[in-house]
Amino acid sequence: MNELKEFIDCWYPSVFMAAAKLTGLSDKEALATLTENVLARLWDNRRQFAADARQGVFIYRLLLQEVISFLRQQGDEQRIRILRDIVLIDPALFLSDPPREDI
Repeated sequence: MNELKEFIDCWYPSVFMAAAKLTGLSDKEALATLTENVLARLWDNRRQFAADARQGVFIYRLLLQEVISFLRQQGDEQRIRILRDIVLIDPALFLSDPPREDI
């Protein structure tokens, strides 16, 4: 259990701030839920995460998946378009888990 606490303490602030920037939300409760979802997925995939040489990319990919899913649930297609233009992503690439190698 101590390992989980250390994991959360380490990653929570960064994921929370990134989620706030990507979503444009100021609702701390919604951001906390989004952050917790990302951290839960990271924890579930911690072996893959620990083995990944580019952990930041791994986190960012999961974060984008959660953010885009959240924005779609909220019906915020405009924010998804903004992200696509700013981050230069195709949101469809971030909705599959894991990403296909042929992309």
